[in-house]
Amino acid sequence: MNTRLRTALLFTAASAAAIVAVICALRLILPGAIGPLADLPSGLITGVGGILGIDALGVATAEMVIGFAGALGVLAAIVLLRFGESGRDSGRPRIHRMLRVIALASAALVALATPGGIIAAAGYTFAMLVLAGIVVLTVLLALRRPWAGLIVAIAIAGVVVWAVLRNDGAVLLGRILISFGPIAPTMLTALAHLITAAALVAWMLVAGSGGDSGQRDAVHRGAFARFVLRHRVAITVAAALCAAPYVIARASWLTPWPLFSPGADALAAAPMVQLTGLMLGLGMLTGAILTLGLVLPWGERFPRWMAGVGGRRVPPLLAVLPATLVAVLFTFGGLELVVASASWPTDAVVMALVLPFWLWGPLLGLATWAYAMRARSRTVPRLVAR
Repeated sequence: MNTRLRTALLFTAASAAAIVAVICALRLILPGAIGPLADLPSGLITGVGGILGIDALGVATAEMVIGFAGALGVLAAIVLLRFGESGRDSGRPRIHRMLRVIALASAALVALATPGGIIAAAGYTFAMLVLAGIVVLTVLLALRRPWAGLIVAIAIAGVVVWAVLRNDGAVLLGRILISFGPIAPTMLTALAHLITAAALVAWMLVAGSGGDSGQRDAVHRGAFARFVLRHRVAITVAAALCAAPYVIARASWLTPWPLFSPGADALAAAPMVQLTGLMLGLGMLTGAILTLGLVLPWGERFPRWMAGVGGRRVPPLLAVLPATLVAVLFTFGGLELVVASASWPTDAVVMALVLPFWLWGPLLGLATWAYAMRARSRTVPRLVAR
């Protein structure tokens, strides 16, 4: 990855970390004085503190302190990493590795302090993006293969008519869009936390150690890195399969035996609820398909049916950065989701099995790492040729 992209990732991580630091500091120094940011939902740390019986106010304060400290750690590490990125003497590589560990640990603290409830908001947001993405892909298909695009467009139109006439789809869409207003401060704050960690991790995954890192990375990987790369297909498939329980449960809503639902009668009486579940299930299925893209050919080259970009190589960062962001979200948000339901053991078990984000996140992180290593390895022949 060129220097400009490395700098852009570090700048993104630093900017997001600065926002996190300012928000945490204001909430600590001027509690209640910053409007909608005063009552952000508590996250994973507060949830664990509640299980342990620790005073809620003290844990909430600790959560803000941890977020603030993590953000400052990220900023300091980025400054030192940026100035030492081109160092080649015998001492600096060791310092460089130590700074990476500090940066990664600080990013983990920032992610731990992410406001709670972000998984649900992210699910609705992603479902809406999937619907928009389907329209865009259909247009690209139609531009390259008109008849195929026409058939897909007719099928989509049929689904839209069914959703609007049978399930009040237009009303549902309006309600979802309106619901984003009250939770916007929480979503934007959580996004700053997630981007801090994701941009920094993406920089580590794609940038290597600088200089001829692509060649050194291909030859001098550690044992665990070689294991991840060797089993990248199995890891990626396992990550994608984490979506299966939820997708199957939501697909069953089209049958008389709906799983993970208020019941067939309740769904029949509230078609909008059924449409919501199906929409979220489609989002989860799309997430699984995109996960598989880390090992499938179209994850390296755009499919030829896509007008404008078909056949071109996929820029590694285009896959690595979103996948890393989702991996961070799933890991910490998934744990927070399980902890939030821990007061009812049965619900916690069901939540952990049907929505295994806590597992999908780490597996997706490993799959993304393997994808990045493979992408860096493809630069070795050019480096050697020089």
